[in-house]
Amino acid sequence: IKVWLELALASLALSSCIFFLVQGLPMKVAAAAILASVFVSGVLANFEACKSQATFDVRMCKSHMCGDCTLAWCMESCQKLQEEHSGCRCEDWPVARVSYSGEGMKGAGKYGDAGDYSK
Repeated sequence: IKVWLELALASLALSSCIFFLVQGLPMKVAAAAILASVFVSGVLANFEACKSQATFDVRMCKSHMCGDCTLAWCMESCQKLQEEHSGCRCEDWPVARVSYSGEGMKGAGKYGDAGDYSK
């Protein structure tokens, strides 16, 4: 929670500074400045390794099974792996993604009630 609070405050401060700087600038320049502030606020988030991070990195973050495979078996296995290493996340995941099943999961929406069998 502390990291999220620090990120929110840093983002708010940066956004308010940019707002005052972009007044009177052409719209394209102002838009570029705002996009840059969003990028910087994402970079400000600190990654905190869990106690089994090295194992999690090998089995989750750098594996084909959890990175590129879209088979149902892979997804289920990676979800079980996430349960075994609760609190761990890959360093290259977006800040909003806190687990394997979070935002950006490969194959999301391709199984279950999707496709020809959903009708």
